[in-house]
Amino acid sequence: MENWDFREWQAALGSLDGRAAALVGLAAAERISGCLGDERFRRHGGSGSAIVTELLQKCWNDAANGEESSPTELQELSDRLGDWSREYTDLSLAELFRSYGTPAGDGDGDGDDEEDEDQDAVDLDDFMEEAVPEGAVMVHLDALNAVSEAVAACAGGPWDGALRCLQTTAMAARHGDPRLPGPGVELQRQREDLELVSASGSSERGHVVAELRARAEADARGWKLATEQLDLLHD
Repeated sequence: MENWDFREWQAALGSLDGRAAALVGLAAAERISGCLGDERFRRHGGSGSAIVTELLQKCWNDAANGEESSPTELQELSDRLGDWSREYTDLSLAELFRSYGTPAGDGDGDGDDEEDEDQDAVDLDDFMEEAVPEGAVMVHLDALNAVSEAVAACAGGPWDGALRCLQTTAMAARHGDPRLPGPGVELQRQREDLELVSASGSSERGHVVAELRARAEADARGWKLATEQLDLLHD
């Protein structure tokens, strides 16, 4: 699996039991969640990061105890994360819009000059309808989506939630500097995680969970560093 291939990963995860597949996705979600430590994400409020941390900790703890995470316990947090993800998108794009210059109707001039400014200005609502998140904003959103997919798989949902988490994380890794830890080793880590989980039995699951979690938390710091080097929008 030199490059990420959907069908290969679909077959690989499909050969595992649901909990094992969920573990591979959970490790990927933990890694990419590191990019949410980016100050540009956190300045819109810590609630999104706090929800992600709580969701991941709950899933790891349940996995270590050999339990399937309770859908009821996770659903409320997942719903809050979805709401916060949409709010973050709006906040980020609105901030970018204002960084471009004076919004329509906010000019300080008068007469013909003000009229010309208004003709050239773009309305915020129009911008929000057309704007597409890119750069660091897109990686932040990829992280939120990856966590949601991984959590769904851990809560007993279809194992393809783990597959979508891995795919999202692999695609997001393309935006990072390949020389940096985090995105630069993401595909390698996914293969290593798959091999570790595939080779272990149910009696070894606690040890496997601890190893996956420790390695993923270390790689999360690389994701944070790589994301901080991205512009909010591509030039």
